Amino acid sequence: MKRDRYSNSRKDEVIGRYESGLKAGKFGYFEVDELETIINHYMDDANPQEAMNAVRYGQRLHPNSTTLLTKQARLYADTGEISKALSIIEYIRTIDSGDDDANLLKGEILLRKGMREQAMEIFDQLKRESNKDCAILLNIAYALNDSRMFDEALHFLEEAIAIEPKNTDVFYEMAFSLEQKEMFDEAVIIYNKILDIAPYSNEAWYNLGQIHMFHEDYGQAIDAYEYAYAVTPNDFQSLFQKANAMLLSGRFQEAVETYEEYMDYTGESVNTCVLMGECYEKMGNFESAEAIYTKAHGLDEKDIEVLTGLCVCCLEQNKTDQALEYIQKMRNIQGNTCELWIYEAEVHILEEKKAEAIRCYNNALVINPDQPDALIALGKLHADDKKYTTALAYYERAKKAGCEMERLSVLLAHTFFGLADYEMCEKYLKEALSYNPMNIQAFLELCPEAIESPHIDLLKYLD
Repeated sequence: MKRDRYSNSRKDEVIGRYESGLKAGKFGYFEVDELETIINHYMDDANPQEAMNAVRYGQRLHPNSTTLLTKQARLYADTGEISKALSIIEYIRTIDSGDDDANLLKGEILLRKGMREQAMEIFDQLKRESNKDCAILLNIAYALNDSRMFDEALHFLEEAIAIEPKNTDVFYEMAFSLEQKEMFDEAVIIYNKILDIAPYSNEAWYNLGQIHMFHEDYGQAIDAYEYAYAVTPNDFQSLFQKANAMLLSGRFQEAVETYEEYMDYTGESVNTCVLMGECYEKMGNFESAEAIYTKAHGLDEKDIEVLTGLCVCCLEQNKTDQALEYIQKMRNIQGNTCELWIYEAEVHILEEKKAEAIRCYNNALVINPDQPDALIALGKLHADDKKYTTALAYYERAKKAGCEMERLSVLLAHTFFGLADYEMCEKYLKEALSYNPMNIQAFLELCPEAIESPHIDLLKYLD
């Protein structure tokens, strides 16, 4: 878990020299810390075989190096050969019982085996013998966090920060522990402490944005992502997340512009085009939404989200033939689904083919008997034909299925008016108005005859 002490250029030089020797079959001499850098490189690349080869070559140069033995033990531990790893650690301890790296690794292995008490004994002993070494405390915390022992990790991190109050590595690990415990407010405080020390920290700004995003505080999320992108202009993930936060906050035009900027750097992708299409849809600009979905369709003709977006745009623009084409394409990919029957029903509604629409909605209910859109649509179609008893049956099913009551209460008020049950009509009308007083207009659009009805005094609702 040690951090490399070399700069990137120095690391590249050492690794390049090693790999040149590997190709030529003729290695030169490497110091132990150089070999450590080489081994870490292969471990980070998930190439344990090459890492082990580097260890064995290093052991020929430095046969008594406990550092290389510890690396070998870690490789055995990482590849599941726990017995070999422990055997090497015990051998190291015969050479140097106080070898911190070996003792730390033994604690990690014990954690992996579920022997937490024994591991904590080793970690506590390391802490006592470390002479207030912040790096050892931090490495212990890494091991504990990896084993999801976040409270214990925080204990060691608090001691580490008392030793080095401006160590941002410690603060980052504290923030990680707190986030895993869902203590997000406390994590925000830690990230702000990091920014007090390192105000141009891209990682801190980005992580703050992620927390604000999780809490749906989109304004602060946008600000954080903007700072992350400003301090690291090639951090296009921050730019993408900024666009997502704008979409979620209702700043649709700004989101579109930000997605376009993102694609200028990263190229067009289906996912980004779909998100832009969603923005255009929410702005009611279905022509532009269709255009961007068409671009995405060119990138992946079988993407269901894209085909759905194209279908919706065609429905909104009354392009029924094209909508049916996209529905059929989706059926060819995934078969019949409840949603596809509903989209086809909506096509028939636009074409004023009620019988066909009813057939499609019923097919949707065969697949999902509790589909609220299908139940409500069937209720409306029957209510339009003044078949109020049938309509009521569908609405009652929608109610049992957990349909949103604001949406349903207006429809129930209309249906009970049609059934001449004025008491129930008023009950649901009052319920609808408790959600939104403007629902009186929705009721009157469905039931204009109620305005002159002697059975309901609508004037008291119109004030």
